[in-house]
Amino acid sequence: MAPETMQQRIYSNKTDVWSYGIMVWEIYAEGCEPYPNLSNIQTRAKIIVQNYRMEMPKGTPPSVSQLITQCWAKDPNERPAFSTICQTLKDIAAKERMK
Repeated sequence: MAPETMQQRIYSNKTDVWSYGIMVWEIYAEGCEPYPNLSNIQTRAKIIVQNYRMEMPKGTPPSVSQLITQCWAKDPNERPAFSTICQTLKDIAAKERMK
């Protein structure tokens, strides 16, 4: 859950972007549970108080890691729009095809 959702129960496209970043992390972590070894209360405290973000799973391409990190920006206004995410993914796919 995005920090603003945990603190103020705000739901928006930008909180969905945060969740999208979590989902992509889960995919590259081969379905592992996010925030391993942390309770819900510990996770909430680390995200809100310590601005904690999970490490990227081993083997995550740098371009995807960068996208996930952008999705997890503390300020919702700094998170990309879904249209930007789509374009970024198209760009990543195009670069992969050129290899």
